[in-house]
Amino acid sequence: MQIDDRLFELSTKQRFSFEMLGGVVPAIIVDNVYERPDEIREMALQLTYTRPPYPYPGKLAIPPPNPSLTNLIAWALALVTDQFLPRVPSIIYNGQSIAAFRNLHTDFGIVDVHPDDLSQKQRIPHTDPVPVFGLIYLNREDRGGTLFFEQVPGPLHARPAEGYMTSNDSSFRLRARIEAAFNRLAIYPGFVPHSGEISGDWIKSDERFRNPRLTQRLVFFP
Repeated sequence: MQIDDRLFELSTKQRFSFEMLGGVVPAIIVDNVYERPDEIREMALQLTYTRPPYPYPGKLAIPPPNPSLTNLIAWALALVTDQFLPRVPSIIYNGQSIAAFRNLHTDFGIVDVHPDDLSQKQRIPHTDPVPVFGLIYLNREDRGGTLFFEQVPGPLHARPAEGYMTSNDSSFRLRARIEAAFNRLAIYPGFVPHSGEISGDWIKSDERFRNPRLTQRLVFFP
């Protein structure tokens, strides 16, 4: 696929904040990330998606190489190294403190698994095998943000077949939430249990295919 070399150009109207979500989850929030977010969404929905070998409740696609995407990656690495790490110095990866992030993988994700078809692992909050994770929300319609949980002391209890987790249960307590504003980047620790805020009629109908929940994922490595 041929795409405009400037498609991923960053906006000059970005708004940056650092927040302690729920008083416990550190996060960087950048609004108005891209100059052309609607065109990025249109391009991303034309990519070829496949289901990953881990329990992601949807499909992933990797964008083609692009100069402006390379610039985005460099900008995001600098942002996390300069603005996130100094505020959260306790982040450890493979037993080592992180001095800087030098590697970033990015792809696009679509959530499209019907609530009745989720596996048991897809029904509970998860952690990422990386220290820091980012999402850019690319939905003008309400498709849900990101929820953060803490595990209740004691053994994990099997959840009944009731769809995506969006509130407390006997094993997890909801602690914080990121609202999914269009063209918003959220960066947060991958080791805090979290899940997509997936609810509403759209995920139970063909709308999940025709107008899906789309995010761009940013996976940070030292």
